[in-house]
Amino acid sequence: MKIQKTQTNYHTSFGKFIKTSGNREEIAKAKDMLWTVEEPHISLSQKGLKNDVLYIISGKEYDKFIDLTKEVYFRDLRTDLEKFMPFKPKTKKISSVLKKLKENKFKL
Repeated sequence: MKIQKTQTNYHTSFGKFIKTSGNREEIAKAKDMLWTVEEPHISLSQKGLKNDVLYIISGKEYDKFIDLTKEVYFRDLRTDLEKFMPFKPKTKKISSVLKKLKENKFKL
């Protein structure tokens, strides 16, 4: 008899690949608050004309991103992340991201 554990405890309150947009001050504040999260993650920001974009990657998507850095130049990944990632990001409002980070409910 072979027993396999199929349930994992890696759940985030937002998801594993998140895209949020807002003004530069909000994005900078969110990036500063992400330093308190202890689980492995990466956050990339892109400057836009109207709003900046912040990507937060964790979990299996984090592992896939690391694998992509071996195949694709990091500059290309940073400038056009959605093109190379096999998963579509979940979009969240910057206000909800900041609220969860303030309440320390951002669990990776």
